[in-house]
Amino acid sequence: MTAKSARCHLICGDDDFLVALEARALVDRLVPAENRMFGLETIDGRVETLDECLACIASCREALATDGLFASDKLVWLREPAFLSLERLARSEALKGPLADLVAQVKAGLPEGRHLLLTTGRIHRASALFKAFGAAGEVKDFGNNLRPFECERRAGQFLDRWLPTLGLAMDAQIRKRFLARAGTGSRQIASELDKLRCYLGAGGPVPPEAVDDIVSGGGVTEIWDFTDAFGKRDLKELLVQSRRLLAQSEHPIRLANALETRASDLLLVREALDQKWAMPDSYAGLRWNPLPPATATWLDTREPDIRKTAPFVMKKLVVQASCWTLAQLRRARHHLVQMRE
Repeated sequence: MTAKSARCHLICGDDDFLVALEARALVDRLVPAENRMFGLETIDGRVETLDECLACIASCREALATDGLFASDKLVWLREPAFLSLERLARSEALKGPLADLVAQVKAGLPEGRHLLLTTGRIHRASALFKAFGAAGEVKDFGNNLRPFECERRAGQFLDRWLPTLGLAMDAQIRKRFLARAGTGSRQIASELDKLRCYLGAGGPVPPEAVDDIVSGGGVTEIWDFTDAFGKRDLKELLVQSRRLLAQSEHPIRLANALETRASDLLLVREALDQKWAMPDSYAGLRWNPLPPATATWLDTREPDIRKTAPFVMKKLVVQASCWTLAQLRRARHHLVQMRE
């Protein structure tokens, strides 16, 4: 069924700004502003008790069965029903019958001029209700618990969509710089773009200094970006990452410990290479040679055993160890211990 002909609409996902945006666009399309007083019926599903949930479903089904007053078309908007978002209510036996009736109503299709919009941050994709909307209506699913690369892709798509509305333009480097600071949440991205537009006073290309000066740090910086910058001896990137992590309320002691751990790992890799205990390997990172008994015993008692490091991590450590001498790593570790103390 095409979006144009669908009469049952489900908009879901954990990005509440995108859900609200799509819902508002659908309301604007289906119900003209002059008809909204009588052509739009909103049922707030954000309730707390089982009885309120049952009343919510009953109100929704009754509204779908009732003609709009003084309006040819009618949209019933069920917003954030608690029987989807709250596990303690979703598991209730008392809800199964009424919910099955609502599913059957969606599957059967609505009369001409009648529409149902359900918005929710959470819904099981294998549930009968989700499948009913997919089969007999229209689903816009913005996902839940997305992996980082999926969140980044969604953020990029939203940025491309929102920039023209403000008359702003970003090249690939500025776009990457902006998203690194603003994060992946659509609401945060829209807010930061509004701030940039006000700061610049007009549309057009966004300069890098504007991003640095204006955009707040909403992105979540992973600590391994911080330790990788240290390993590569990239001071500028190390300072950028440390500021971001501190802005995320990371504890300085945790950051110091992370650097000390990375320095210790690099020390061991550097020494293994210098002493010919191991050789660089394109697959595993390091290929270990037969070790002197004392060295083998020492590595056996070390926790974790660096020889069991995942290949992709070991390859990264080998590259970073090539940026240092053994003496430099020893001095760095000494200073890190002093800093932590």
